[in-house]
Amino acid sequence: MEFYILFGVIVAGCIFLVLTNRKNQEELNSIKVKLSANEKSVSEDPVIEKTPAAVVHEKKMFLATENEKKLYFALQKVLNNKYIVHCQVPLISVVVPVESKNNCRSWAKRVDFVVTDKATKILAVIELDDSSHNSEKAQKRDLYVNEALKGHHPLIRLNTEKFYDPKIIAKKLYEEAGIESTYCYGKVSV
Repeated sequence: MEFYILFGVIVAGCIFLVLTNRKNQEELNSIKVKLSANEKSVSEDPVIEKTPAAVVHEKKMFLATENEKKLYFALQKVLNNKYIVHCQVPLISVVVPVESKNNCRSWAKRVDFVVTDKATKILAVIELDDSSHNSEKAQKRDLYVNEALKGHHPLIRLNTEKFYDPKIIAKKLYEEAGIESTYCYGKVSV
């Protein structure tokens, strides 16, 4: 008899545990569903962002190197106020690969200068070829840029100079991109 009582208590305890466990499992699943829905709404909210691991950065004072700044000022002098000179422009802002799977090849590349009209229509891309363009890696990059721009925008390559002659720059801009400047190549001879 004692055996049956003990057996009944054990069976009742097991039934109690099973029923309690199911109820707890249902509550746990309900909480998981609420949490996952909450996570989706947080990640879809553009104001709330998950912060990545901290990366140490160093402040830069200028967009351009010293050589690029010299050419920039020469371009400003040569071009009249109909044009805007943009520096350090991402290549993907100038040309976009036809197949988006190739975008990653253009995202990190920048061109030194882009000349546009006031409405930002791209008229020419200018690359300053200094000693950094002599490495094998830089030459592969230059070849990629050349091919990407071919047939789309005029690419003007200029060598680094200690002093940029405005007349030479004006002539090159006119001959390679049809850009008339304060030196008026094509209309008035200099």
